[in-house]
Amino acid sequence: MVGSWLFLLIFLQGLETSFTLNVSCLIVNLDFVNCSWTEQGITEENSTFFHNSFNVQSEHMVECSTYLYEKGCTVGCRLPYKSSDRFRTLRTKLVYQNQSYMQNHTLVNMVKLFPPANLSVEMKTNLELNLYWNNSKNTFCTENEVHYRINNNKWKASKPCSEQTYSIPFPSKNSRYEFQVRARISSVCGESKFWSEWSQIIIWDSVKGSNSTDTSDISMPLWKPLLSFVSVTVLLMFACMLVYWERERLRFIFIPIVPNPGKNLKDLFDSDNGEAWLHISKDVCFQPNFNERACPVREYTQVPKSGSITSTLLATGENEKAGIV
Repeated sequence: MVGSWLFLLIFLQGLETSFTLNVSCLIVNLDFVNCSWTEQGITEENSTFFHNSFNVQSEHMVECSTYLYEKGCTVGCRLPYKSSDRFRTLRTKLVYQNQSYMQNHTLVNMVKLFPPANLSVEMKTNLELNLYWNNSKNTFCTENEVHYRINNNKWKASKPCSEQTYSIPFPSKNSRYEFQVRARISSVCGESKFWSEWSQIIIWDSVKGSNSTDTSDISMPLWKPLLSFVSVTVLLMFACMLVYWERERLRFIFIPIVPNPGKNLKDLFDSDNGEAWLHISKDVCFQPNFNERACPVREYTQVPKSGSITSTLLATGENEKAGIV
């Protein structure tokens, strides 16, 4: 028993010592630095964050002045940034539950730009469809990638380039073009690991014959899920009706409806066509549909001249009782 408790205690201490909070820092659009420590999940208690302000020669560290919060707990810190800080080392210290976690960060390739903005499309007289956009930072250190597709086909990607324009020669008539752009710091200035998010999609529809962009058609595909739902519902109802009809047809074939002989015989008895029943046997009994009053029948005999009337009447009464008519 004691050995089990010791093993459990050593195991829990090992888990506690192996738990570390990792701080990751990212330069956002060359404007500021975001450092966060929630890769293992949101901590239950607030943490205290210190940094050296990119001053490698100084050992002095200052506390974060702008914390980032999520669900009431500190999850990050926002630091000011200067252009020269990208090539310096950032030293950080995170204090959580009386434990300190020290790290050094090299941020040369840890840059993420904002997506390009102000996209526009123009059809030139030399039959070229030109796309233009603006980057948020210096174009000399920025490379761009263009995605485009024609008539909702698969997206095609261009090679990264430093220009803020892209051309499609001899665009097809009666076609619809969609464009989006993303950017990052190029290898000329220290290539970044991160691309920006994709820009908003811009559409050029040659059917309209206009030289201006049109973004109103972006929401057109929203009706497609509704149409698909209605189509599937109608098909299911039609399939259920077919199954029901087929089941009724099979039931009629394998289990035919047996007529009621008593009802049909009664209908034939009640009909006025008596000739149709001449072939029926006399043994068949049925209930007639009329009433007739029975009339008694008697046979009278002459009274002989000889003999009494009384004896003659008595003889006649005895014959009636015996069933002689």
